[in-house]
Amino acid sequence: MNKRVLKHYRFSKAFAWINRHVRRRRATINRIRALYLRYGLVENGCRLCGQRDFTLVAEGDRYGFDLKKQCCNHCGLIQTYPALSAEFHQEFYNWHYRPLYLNRKKVDYQTLIHEQTHKGKEYLDHLRNNGISDDLKELSVIEIGCSSGGTLNTLKPFVKSTQGCDLDIEAIKYAKNTFNLDVEVATYPSTLPAGKKLFILSHVLEHVYDPTATLKEIRALMNKNDYLFIAVPGINTVAEGNYKHDLRRYFHIAHVTDFTAATLSRLTEQSGFTRMAIDEEINGLFKATDKPGNSPVSDSDPISNIQRIEKTYRGHFPHL
Repeated sequence: MNKRVLKHYRFSKAFAWINRHVRRRRATINRIRALYLRYGLVENGCRLCGQRDFTLVAEGDRYGFDLKKQCCNHCGLIQTYPALSAEFHQEFYNWHYRPLYLNRKKVDYQTLIHEQTHKGKEYLDHLRNNGISDDLKELSVIEIGCSSGGTLNTLKPFVKSTQGCDLDIEAIKYAKNTFNLDVEVATYPSTLPAGKKLFILSHVLEHVYDPTATLKEIRALMNKNDYLFIAVPGINTVAEGNYKHDLRRYFHIAHVTDFTAATLSRLTEQSGFTRMAIDEEINGLFKATDKPGNSPVSDSDPISNIQRIEKTYRGHFPHL
């Protein structure tokens, strides 16, 4: 029997059952659970290295879904495994994600702009501090998953041009009407500008069904030496206080993959990129390349790292 690394009851299957039955969102949670039970879970191997040898980390997430978070014993990537199916992902994001995450169906896009603007300023600082400050005015920025456009609008005065795409029809309408941005309803951009480009993937990659396939699709749109900026929630920041030090809050049905700087570096490098800069936030800047990468084979002792993160929670809440 595969013993759970995170021993605390918060990560047990029994606690997940209790959690999903007492929450105010329980009707939405039950509909989503019924959906993944209907479609079934898939066991196609690790999202990063393809291996099927895992260590069980947790048996529930913040909402009480009885999905397993597991650590690949070959590359150290934390992920939901068995995985949710591609069919589930399509229906989940079309109909169920926002009612679950926002606890309402209709989105007030104006409320999202403050956070997006903050991210835009943070990303601009990262770009300036990591090797492309002199190039910014010559770069065309393309954001994949641009939502309502706050990040693109923040970057617009500092770059050659901006454009974006998103599957959220109302978000795209808001970005056009409010900021007059060049955006479209699409998974990937339908046209690309001439010249050197910077692609942005902000809090998208952790959600997608197949992150490797997504990165390879983006690489196919790029010329050699174009840039890719990726932001995802880094699991190591939980130890610094994000998610109130609580890995159970961090684990989320919508997050397929839980990255560290090392695992994201390996994923990008095997998808046609070389790393320029990355931190554990995670903000990462990469360059399109034709050469194979040389990132480490795996995270160093990822199980001990998970236990280290959990100890920071127990240190802040010793009575639990």
